[in-house]
Amino acid sequence: MKAAVIGAGYMGSAITFPLAQAGIEVNLWGTWLDDEIVSAARKGSHPKLKKPLPGSVSIYYSEDLQQAIEGCQLIFMAVTSQGFMPVLNRLEGCKGWSQAAFFCLTKGLIEAGGQVKRISAAALQKTGKALKWVSVGGPVKAVELAYFTPTLSVYGTRAGDLTRIIKKIRAPYYITETTPDVCGVEICSAFKNVYAMALGICDGLYAEEKPGAYHNLSSLVFGQGVKEMALIVEAGGGKECTAYGPAGVGDLYVTSQSGRNRRFGELIGKGVEAGKAYKDMLQIGEVAEGYHALKLGIDYVKSLGIKDRLPLLSSLYDIVYNSEHPHKGLEHFTGKL
Repeated sequence: MKAAVIGAGYMGSAITFPLAQAGIEVNLWGTWLDDEIVSAARKGSHPKLKKPLPGSVSIYYSEDLQQAIEGCQLIFMAVTSQGFMPVLNRLEGCKGWSQAAFFCLTKGLIEAGGQVKRISAAALQKTGKALKWVSVGGPVKAVELAYFTPTLSVYGTRAGDLTRIIKKIRAPYYITETTPDVCGVEICSAFKNVYAMALGICDGLYAEEKPGAYHNLSSLVFGQGVKEMALIVEAGGGKECTAYGPAGVGDLYVTSQSGRNRRFGELIGKGVEAGKAYKDMLQIGEVAEGYHALKLGIDYVKSLGIKDRLPLLSSLYDIVYNSEHPHKGLEHFTGKL
């Protein structure tokens, strides 16, 4: 098999390791924002992963998209949610792309046609084509995957013939699990970034003042985040059990322990205004996806009619977008329980 990985950032580059080890020929394509990454990776070391990519991986610049997907049976989309539609536009101008199985590593929600949609629904509306779709969820930290730390990833698809391919995308350190609950995987992938920000806020507020002595609060926030993800999954048409499995609670655990969204929340907890924290991280090449996922997520849960059942999400929105002090926001959250 031959795969094209779209996006040369953390996750796109990390997934090339198990793909290559599984004997799949891999082309890695960098977007117009990835040219420096592509140049560095071609010279020897990926600047984000701090190591060379597998020797069998071919690396392409942004102007070479058609060449990168030529003859590929698999396409792995690994760009940010904000970059998803612009890159999909580029793909639509290429020959043969829609015949490939489409593995979506992008996590988040998309605003399309005046509505907030899950990634697969937005792609269907945009292309008008029922793609051979797979939504790839966690719990996966890209850097750990690139350094062969044992990892499990959940692949959501309703296409039974793709499960055979997914079973081949394995390595001794990379386990793939399949589920037909595409909806649940996508919702968990989006909202785990949001709720991980809440754990980061706790760290920002208390890590220096009360080192190791605010686990009661963190546990409360973590548990509520899982509960609210399950409510959103069920209301959105998915299976509640997905939120209580690796794609939900597992991915939230990984993301809340470390990563960009936790770090973004920590900055807010330390008193940095949310917009400034986002821009500061962006300047060093770190995208806090939860920032935009929260804004779109509020509209999404409103459309489902369940916003009033999500006190932590509502309090997070007030902290991040209405400039409520984190202490006050957490007090309002606990007061609603």
